[in-house]
Amino acid sequence: MRIYLISPTHYNPDGSLHKTTRYWTSGITLPYLKALTPPEHDVSLVDELFHDVDLERECDVVGITAMGPQIKRAYDLADHFRRRAVRVVLGGTWVSLTPEESLRHANAVVVGEAENVWPQLLADFCAGYTRGIYRATKWHNLQQLPRIDYASLPLLNYEAFKRSWLYRMYFHWPVVFSRGCPHPCEYCAVQTYYQRTFRTRPLDDVLEDLRTIKRLGANRILFLDDNPIAQPETAKELFRAMIPLRLKWASQSTINMARDPELLDLAARSGCVSLSIGLESINESSLDAVRKGFNLPARFGHDLAAIRRKGIQVIALLMVGLDGDTADTFTRSLQFLEHNKISFLKLFTPCPYPGTKYYDDMARAQRILVHDWERYDYGSPLIRPANMTADEMMQGFKYVYQGFYSLRSIRRRLIPPPRGNYLETLAYLVANLKVNRYLSSHENAWATIS
Repeated sequence: MRIYLISPTHYNPDGSLHKTTRYWTSGITLPYLKALTPPEHDVSLVDELFHDVDLERECDVVGITAMGPQIKRAYDLADHFRRRAVRVVLGGTWVSLTPEESLRHANAVVVGEAENVWPQLLADFCAGYTRGIYRATKWHNLQQLPRIDYASLPLLNYEAFKRSWLYRMYFHWPVVFSRGCPHPCEYCAVQTYYQRTFRTRPLDDVLEDLRTIKRLGANRILFLDDNPIAQPETAKELFRAMIPLRLKWASQSTINMARDPELLDLAARSGCVSLSIGLESINESSLDAVRKGFNLPARFGHDLAAIRRKGIQVIALLMVGLDGDTADTFTRSLQFLEHNKISFLKLFTPCPYPGTKYYDDMARAQRILVHDWERYDYGSPLIRPANMTADEMMQGFKYVYQGFYSLRSIRRRLIPPPRGNYLETLAYLVANLKVNRYLSSHENAWATIS
């Protein structure tokens, strides 16, 4: 069969498609699905963030993976190809948590990980039928996963990478070390999807990916993991093995990275230069309300200082409008971010992701304000806050975002830079100034700026 794999973009508030000509990393789901596909099939792929989807493409099967704000565009694309009598498969976190709804837009949906169902689904299509919902009955052990072609990543401009030093510094090559997260955060689709399980790939396989990337002339890595340090001793093994490779890497992490001195030291020595940390809130009651009390806001200052002493930049992920938040939370949050010299901020409003306990709680309390998936962008008023109006939440959202990326705040946060991390600080200075410029021309900027 001729298979066309699509990663959709999302809609802008005016209904246009969000596009860019450059992105700092690339997803690997599409190349991985291509590698997972039996060799008798012809597979092509497209990431709509860069390239236009060929709506009239001659193909037998279209596979679409999506999450978050992509889902509305995914459904629209699926409907389009089905009208052309092309068979459509939908997959991804959102689809796995809402399979019945998603099946209304597709001939088949994949629930769970693809390894154990994708070849069978294609065999069924070849035989002329579909089971509708293909549900993985177990988690893959992550042994002997197929290798992807790193030189053909969908969001990589390989020619620019080879000729431009600035592009080589900008682009981070994606690698997966683990899947899942054991924490119980109720708003999180990841722990809901993985049912709080956590697994790591064989260390030798991860190191082979890293060496492959080095052979291509790269030294900047992004671990796509949701929580790579969930098993600290296993993470330490990886970091020790990475030290001789002399790479620079970034990842998501919990604040727990700072509470294990050996783990933090090994991370820095192995090349960690930045961490995206889900602080979520400076209010203990807000964190307790969504079962993220392990974050311990009283320790944030100490923990962030420990990370900074190692020369590691922190990208803070912060939510405003949780149930413990009040009108003064916005001012205190901005002061906290500046005082702790946070390098970059991704700000969110609470999102009731379908399938999560948070969604169920908000639905039961009749507090969900928006059911249009197109607006599930993490920067819109989706729920009615407990201690303020939705308008007040959005005013506070803009206050924190605009205040954080003001020239005064940029100067206070980035000077002086963390020890030994001067080049990275320069890169974050440029990124901060770009967001400052973007916010000045976009009154209602989304929270997903990156």
